[in-house]
Amino acid sequence: MKKIGKIQLVMGVMGALLVLGMHGQSIAQGTLTIGGSRAHFGTHAVNQGFMPDPKSVSVTSGGNLNVSSMGYGPGCRGYATATPDVIVNWTGGGFLRFYVQAAGDTTLIINDANGRWHCNDDTAGTNPQVDLQNAPSGQYDIWIGSYQSGQQLRGNLYITELSSNGARAGATN
Repeated sequence: MKKIGKIQLVMGVMGALLVLGMHGQSIAQGTLTIGGSRAHFGTHAVNQGFMPDPKSVSVTSGGNLNVSSMGYGPGCRGYATATPDVIVNWTGGGFLRFYVQAAGDTTLIINDANGRWHCNDDTAGTNPQVDLQNAPSGQYDIWIGSYQSGQQLRGNLYITELSSNGARAGATN
């Protein structure tokens, strides 16, 4: 009887650790990482009046985290990785636009310098765009999401101060 009790105890402890381990992992992987210094496609210093405008960064969208379940706000959807795709360190003020041109349906998720979330999907066809009227100086963490978990789409993230530049339907770059 003692042997069976020990086996049951060991199995119970192992089961509890397995449940805790899985739960801890889901928490660690359940949010997007903001305020860091690492990004998949680089950290870019952008100053007001930059040239050429727009600035272009080659990116690949997607990941395995469902952004729509994270509660960041309306329009925040798609699948992304925890680590930002691009970090922009912006010095300036006034109008700033971010948009993506890709070969498929992408989303745009941005955490601005004040910690606010801005998201968009399908401004122009399947290409997203986020406009910030009074963009404060600081770090912008940016994710380009895909509509299916693990789907990766190549494209470009554009940063512009000109309202004449923007996402175009059907365009890939």
